[in-house]
Amino acid sequence: MKSKPPLLLTLDLEHCASDVLVGLLKNPATDASTLDRIAVHHHRNEGLMDMVLSHPRVMPQTLLFLFNTASAGFKKRMHLLKKEPLPGDGKAVVPFNDPGREEASGKKGGEADPQELEKRSLFQRIQKMTVAEKVQFALRAGKDARSLLLKDPNRQVSQAVLDSPKITEDEILFIAQSRNVSDDILRAVGKNKEWLKNYSVVFALVSNPKTPLGISMPLLSLIKVKDLGILAKNRNVPEAIRSGAARLVQARQKSS
Repeated sequence: MKSKPPLLLTLDLEHCASDVLVGLLKNPATDASTLDRIAVHHHRNEGLMDMVLSHPRVMPQTLLFLFNTASAGFKKRMHLLKKEPLPGDGKAVVPFNDPGREEASGKKGGEADPQELEKRSLFQRIQKMTVAEKVQFALRAGKDARSLLLKDPNRQVSQAVLDSPKITEDEILFIAQSRNVSDDILRAVGKNKEWLKNYSVVFALVSNPKTPLGISMPLLSLIKVKDLGILAKNRNVPEAIRSGAARLVQARQKSS
């Protein structure tokens, strides 16, 4: 009797650690839908995408999605690896299987997760939108849609997500902590005075190695002494942040 794969249907592939993703991509048994989800959430990470390209179960629609979102250099690598998709009709193609196919495959390996199918359907809708439609949708969409739109390569779309009146402080904190968002998004968060009233957001921005130094350095003065000590020892942040934090700790200790 075959056992069901225990975690793949519930694993949060958007937020899980990079070593978990690498482990999945090195495993030749990882299913095609999991490869799809990794591609959608992490398509800007070309190291991971190289592993997706090399996986024996990667599907044509995943390759086409990567080709549509890839840099020129990555497209060249796809061509060299003979992974460049066949020419299509020029329209945006989504990587996910349609719900009917997923349900059919689910009969063999466990039932498909309804929430996962709903998210895939949402992704398909977004892929078919123009930039203007995405911008308008971002202003009124729910949390799941904002999460997908935030990764859109067009700055107008991702900025519209931040401009949404529905966006919450918890979402802003998660964005400030994330290494999977663009520099422009982190810069926009760091320039918003309302969001900077939340100390957790400030500390997250300074701790995030992707935050532009022009944003994180001025915020150092807002960091508490205890947290400055943590930053001074954090090898994941830029040297300028570590040394700046150490100087502030010394200065505050002398003045106290």
